[in-house]
Amino acid sequence: MIRNYFKIALRNLWKHKTNTFINLLGLTVAFTICLLLLLSVYFEFSFNKFHYQPHNLYRAYFKVQLPENPSLQPSMPEPLLKELKSQFPAVQAGTRYNRNGCEIEYNGKHFFNDQFAFVDPDFFTMFSFPLEKGNASQALAGLDNIVLSHATAAAIFGNEDPVGKQLRVQSGGPWKVFTVSGVAAEVPATSSIDFDAVARFEHGFTYAPTIGKWDATNHDVIIRLKEGADVKTFEKAVQGLINLQYKDYISDLKRDGARPAPNGQYMELLMQPYLDMHTDTSMRGVGDTISRSYLYMLLSVAILVMFIACINFVNLSVGRSFTRSREVGLRKTLGAMPLQVGMQFWGEAAIICGLALCISVPLFYFLLPHYKAIFGSSLDTGVLLQPGIIAAVIGAFLLVTVLAGGYPALVMIRMNAVHILKGKLKLKTSGGLRNGLIIGQFSIAILLIGCTLIAWQQLNFLRARPLGYNSSQVVSIPVGQEVDGREALELLRQKLNAEPSVLSVSGLSKNMGVGIDGSSYTYSVGFDYKNRTVTMEWLNVGYDFTKTMELSMAAGRDFSRNFTTDSTGIVINEQMARKMGVKDAVGEVFQVEELGLGLKVIGVVKDFNFQSLHRPVEPMGLVMNKEMPINYLLVKVRPDNLPGIMNKLKTTWAQIAPRSEFRGSFLDENIDRQYNREEKFTQIFVYAAVVAIVLSCLGLFALAVLAIMQRTREIGIRKALGASTGSIVQLITKDFVKLIVVAMIIATPLAWYFMSIWLKDFAFSVRIQWWWLLAAGLMALAVALCTIGYQSLKAAFANPVKSLKTE
Repeated sequence: MIRNYFKIALRNLWKHKTNTFINLLGLTVAFTICLLLLLSVYFEFSFNKFHYQPHNLYRAYFKVQLPENPSLQPSMPEPLLKELKSQFPAVQAGTRYNRNGCEIEYNGKHFFNDQFAFVDPDFFTMFSFPLEKGNASQALAGLDNIVLSHATAAAIFGNEDPVGKQLRVQSGGPWKVFTVSGVAAEVPATSSIDFDAVARFEHGFTYAPTIGKWDATNHDVIIRLKEGADVKTFEKAVQGLINLQYKDYISDLKRDGARPAPNGQYMELLMQPYLDMHTDTSMRGVGDTISRSYLYMLLSVAILVMFIACINFVNLSVGRSFTRSREVGLRKTLGAMPLQVGMQFWGEAAIICGLALCISVPLFYFLLPHYKAIFGSSLDTGVLLQPGIIAAVIGAFLLVTVLAGGYPALVMIRMNAVHILKGKLKLKTSGGLRNGLIIGQFSIAILLIGCTLIAWQQLNFLRARPLGYNSSQVVSIPVGQEVDGREALELLRQKLNAEPSVLSVSGLSKNMGVGIDGSSYTYSVGFDYKNRTVTMEWLNVGYDFTKTMELSMAAGRDFSRNFTTDSTGIVINEQMARKMGVKDAVGEVFQVEELGLGLKVIGVVKDFNFQSLHRPVEPMGLVMNKEMPINYLLVKVRPDNLPGIMNKLKTTWAQIAPRSEFRGSFLDENIDRQYNREEKFTQIFVYAAVVAIVLSCLGLFALAVLAIMQRTREIGIRKALGASTGSIVQLITKDFVKLIVVAMIIATPLAWYFMSIWLKDFAFSVRIQWWWLLAAGLMALAVALCTIGYQSLKAAFANPVKSLKTE
């Protein structure tokens, strides 16, 4: 019997090729999109779960009640970890973590690596990074031990056994000799921490100047609590240590008007779960981070697309049931049970869903590389083969099959056989459920279109808004590890001095935007000014920085080679001048204890966005401090021969740092990279909106066909009595237009609400215009009218005699 059901199902599917194709196409697209998006979400949420007992791992951070608002600061002081391990038994293990680029020399050959991690001996015992060679508990026991990644070891030693070999390494300081004590296996793609080489924290370039200093913070601290230890109890226990070590700082916070937290504390040491670190963007993370809201958005898009596909499937199936009503009536007359009729039609739904899933899996693998390239995903194809994922896919398939095929089957079961055979069957095209489905479809489509338009406007705004400086035709060159930044700056300036295409050369400590090297960081300094604490961002720059960036001076002057005292001078921005609260900031002196010197304000530069537009313009100072690094070189060039000047810069850089790769990039491109997340966000909405409107119109097409089939006789009578073509088209389309207008009313405030929340992530954003949302609804309405217009015109031009004969 099952074999007969299967044969009948295949025959019916083949007989109604158009409906079968539309159903198959819609479900295949929906399944493929859901696989891509859901597996991406699963991948991102699985970060760091491969570690042993990951729920016991925490990263320490300070919560400081500043006068303006609370601040979360993950950078820790050097003595903290020692005190935590010695005073609190709940701490099982811990490590400090910092990283830098490095240059490795072995047998006269040089190798450059971006990920040189400085950690403590507990690193390989508290994390589950397996070692191919060496022992985890002893790998960093020696002060001069170094552990290499598999790729780094292979690049340096080839087939040699690296354990016991000595290397020379330079990373922000003098060359040092290390002994290879282990080789780590490839770091999983779901790890926040990545490394090419690992050495003891004592070799870090920031270690020596900060030993024993509680007011110098420059690294992360990660601890493992003992099994069963309560993290909230631990945080309360640590509070006494924080109050003791930061007594003076807490007094300054009270003096400056800071308000305590609800628990009465002004400064707390809290623990961030290591499992949450990858999806928590409230503060700087170890490794890349991604917003949870972004992942929830992906999840929502997947669910909405699948929901639309299911509605489309139901509408097409119910529409086809009208043409098969006599078949159902005959089956019931010959003794078929309701369950048998239902199983027949549900089986057809299961076959289509099964075919769609079988097609979507290879399509997923085909589209995955393109998906990863477009959205910057690190999704691994192996995720799909995990037992949990396979079970989830099968479960979701069964759920969709039951939901999408269940309602049409129920409609068939409830048909009255006598009425069917007498030709009295009427399917209610205006039923509440069907109207609700079409309103739901187009509400989702209009919502996605509206979100797309707003996100697109915001992205264009970010890229077009004046930043207060000119980033065009400025090349940013990362210095790297081979040469000192300040020496490289002077050499580059000398070599390009006679080049007519070069307008100016300068340097700075941090990149503007995100360069090819991917590096981006901030450096802030706090100090007392007129009995209150002032914090500002610092940029260490070279001569001609304001000229290169075309900054405007609001008061005073820029740094000049004619003034030898400018090494203790500072140029502040207008925001810092306002924060000082003085009428004329030029001539004021800052006593910065961290640097052990006083800085005299020599000029005020007009505010410019030295950070992304997610953040407001903050107080900032430009300094020329010899103790601070120059990490990037800036070259302002003429626009007439950009390819030629880039080749010139590559050649010149090869003379300055012959072993370093040239990673120069144009500054305006770096600025754009700051908004890659927003660009991905917009692209996802664009693709989702297109799929949603196409699938929705497929369902609308089915309903239009069904409505016309059921009103064939009415249309024929109206035409015989003289009804015009326009009135016939209006008769068919007006009910659908009403439903789409209702969908617009529902979707418009939702789009405004959700995108208003999203725009709060930006210090500078567009104002949502009412006509953007109206345009989204009108676009959906126009596409819908085009979809049903053809069928309406076809019915309006039909011969009324033939229409009356059909009944």
